[in-house]
Amino acid sequence: MSATLPYPWQQATWSSLFSRFRQGQLPHGLLFNGTAGVGKRHMANCLAEFVLCSSPQNDAACGSCKSCELIKAGTHPDLQSVSPEEQGKAIKIDQVRKLNDFLGQTSQQGGYKVAILAPAEAMNINAANALLKNLEEPSARTLIILISDAPNRLMATIRSRCQAVAFAVPALEEASRWLSPLCGDHKPEALLNMCSGAPLAARDLLDDGRLEARLSFADDLNQIAAGQMFSLQAAARWMDAEPLMLIEALLTWLQSASRQEVQGDIGQLMESELQLLQLLQTVGVKLRFRLYDKLLQSKAQILSGANPNQQLLLEEIAMDWQAMMASRKPMRPAI
Repeated sequence: MSATLPYPWQQATWSSLFSRFRQGQLPHGLLFNGTAGVGKRHMANCLAEFVLCSSPQNDAACGSCKSCELIKAGTHPDLQSVSPEEQGKAIKIDQVRKLNDFLGQTSQQGGYKVAILAPAEAMNINAANALLKNLEEPSARTLIILISDAPNRLMATIRSRCQAVAFAVPALEEASRWLSPLCGDHKPEALLNMCSGAPLAARDLLDDGRLEARLSFADDLNQIAAGQMFSLQAAARWMDAEPLMLIEALLTWLQSASRQEVQGDIGQLMESELQLLQLLQTVGVKLRFRLYDKLLQSKAQILSGANPNQQLLLEEIAMDWQAMMASRKPMRPAI
C-alpha cells in the first residue's frame, strides 16, 4: 500500500510543510487557499497521513503501518473530516460541535489529532464561532486544516488564527505534462484553458459528461447572442445541469476575455469558447465586470447553503447575458 504523495507542482509547498513539522514549527491551524482544482484537499490528505504515520520514510508517510492502513480504510480514530452534509449546503454548528468533542479528546494512537474542514467558507456564522475556541486554545499535538477556494468569505477572526498556505496555479507546461495521459483525444492545453489552468478541474471535465455539458452551455450562449435562442428557452435547457458548474464556466470565460485583452493570444481553445471570447471583446468592460460580480454573488449564495430557486437563478443568468449581448458594439472585420 503506497502513501499519498503530492502532485508534481506541489513539491515546494510540500517541502516547506514537512520541514516545518520535522522542526516542530508547524502551526496548529493551517488555511489552505487558492483556486479550485489545484489540489488543496490532496495536500491536506498528504499532510494528515504524514503527521499520523508511525514510521514516516524520508518526506512521506510509509503507507504500510497500522496508522496508514487505518487512514486508507477511512477508520483512523485520530483523523476527522468535516464537509457539508449535502453538496452546496452549509457546514452546521452541530457538525463543528462534534469536531470540537473529537479535538478535546486524547489521541487514541498516542500521536497527533488531525481535523480537515472543507470548504471552510461553507461554515455558517454559528459553526465558525464554535470553531474559534479550538483555534485560539488548541490542545497539544492538534492540527486543524481549513481548505478554502474563497478565504475572503471566512470570518476575519478565523483567518487571523490560521497560517495561510497559498496554492498557485501551476505553469501550463507542467500541468499539461501531468494531464496529457488522461486526456484521450482532447488537447490538455485546451482543457486547462477552460479551467483557468487548474489541473484537477481540467481532469474532472472528462468525467460524467461535464465537458459536453459545458460546451453545450457555450453553444447556447452563442445562439442567444446571435438571436437564435431566447433566454428563457436556454434557461429551460440548463435545468438538468449543475448551476454551480454553469456559473464557474461563465466566470472563467469572462476572466479569459480580460486576460486576452492584456496578453493577446491565451492559447488553445475549443471552437465554441473562441466564439464566446470574440463576442465578449465587443462588450464594454464595465458590463463584463458587472456580470462577473453578479455571478460571484450567485456562487457565494449557492456555497453558503442558501438554496436559491434554480429556475429563477438560471433565467436571470440567461436574461443578463442576452441584455449584455444586445448592448455590444459591432465586431471588427477580420483583416
